[in-house]
Amino acid sequence: MNDHPVAVVGASLAGLAVAARLAKQGHRVVLFEASDVLGGRWARPGALPPVFTLPAPWRDLFRKSGRAFDVELARTGHALVPAPPAVHRFDDGTSLVLPTDRGEQWTALSAAWGSPAAIRWRDLLDLLDERWQVLRRLGLEDEFLDSDLTSRRRVALGLTRTVEHLARGIGHPQAAALLRSTARRIGSDPARTPGFVAVRLALERTFGRWQLTRDERPVPASDLLELLTARLELRRVEVRAGEPVTALRSGVVVTASGQLVVSATVSAVNPWEHLRLVTPGERTLRRRTSWTRPAVAPQIAVSAQQRVGFTTDYGVETNSLSSTGADARVDETVEHTRSGVRVRYRLPDQEIVHDFTSGSPSPGFGTRWTSSRTWLRMPPLRAETARVFTASASSRGGNDPWAQLLSGALAGYVVHETLTGADIRPTNKAAKP
Repeated sequence: MNDHPVAVVGASLAGLAVAARLAKQGHRVVLFEASDVLGGRWARPGALPPVFTLPAPWRDLFRKSGRAFDVELARTGHALVPAPPAVHRFDDGTSLVLPTDRGEQWTALSAAWGSPAAIRWRDLLDLLDERWQVLRRLGLEDEFLDSDLTSRRRVALGLTRTVEHLARGIGHPQAAALLRSTARRIGSDPARTPGFVAVRLALERTFGRWQLTRDERPVPASDLLELLTARLELRRVEVRAGEPVTALRSGVVVTASGQLVVSATVSAVNPWEHLRLVTPGERTLRRRTSWTRPAVAPQIAVSAQQRVGFTTDYGVETNSLSSTGADARVDETVEHTRSGVRVRYRLPDQEIVHDFTSGSPSPGFGTRWTSSRTWLRMPPLRAETARVFTASASSRGGNDPWAQLLSGALAGYVVHETLTGADIRPTNKAAKP
């Protein structure tokens, strides 16, 4: 290994992931964070959604940084268990419980919307399943290069169609609202967001919905950040919280305390902050970023919740505060309104609201889609500054929490290969543990 450490700038979700992975591979890692807390915007209470669509990146992160995910959860009394289906409420007063099981989803939609609409929905999600197989190779499981966006892949992804196009073509108002919500929940306008973003609906149908529990009671997903922070300590990552980085150069990280010579740097901050740190370099990214804007993050509210006498979204009243029944689950209600989407998560003792109707642009929430060209304007994994790499909510995999974990994984693979010559990507079977 190189005598100099690897620097990770920014304790975002992607930054935490890459720091843990690189430390497990034997690298000395120094993590810089300007604030006093780790996790970036996800450290705020209630910010990390308590329902998971794709837990595999979490499992892979913990396995590749030490102890297996399920073992780590069990050690602290946690478990990842199936979450109940979300309840969708529409502005016409109707509601829909949307199961994730393919057959149950068909039955529910046929009963609520009729067979023709259910058929169109099923066929669209089947198409989105196919698009997911293309999409996962573009910045999620593999490094995204501009040349990867070939004409064949453009056609396969339907890049000429936006989420709004899909919504209008589905021929049903409630189904259209569900489609539009996939863009709105990542802080973008459905009319400007590529249609493949709607694969999130197909992912939920394929991989299900999951929630975190402790002692068989639902808990906020922020517990995962605590476990990840503990993993950094176990892997002996040097954490310099409250020490903002003022400049990045090839092989050097500058703070108010002085300069640190490094073997490589992972910039895990948003692209606008990244460009401030590398001034005046990275002209290509600077030009491309001038065309981008931050995604609209939801307004988050957390309040106490009392379940006594609470009537669930299924019309079943409960007076129990035990760890069974309604108290053992996270109830998610998605309100589709003319002004946007509002998501309510109800846990046994608190309610978390993600209100996208009153959200505001936030650099830490990623990049807002303005067209499919936004893909090419996001920061590449390899920065123009030598031995500087990027991983953040604005990476080309997207701003979902699971996508940020994957961007951290990709950065870890590339940094390790750059410094050692060893390919530890999962596709390299010889390198698998």
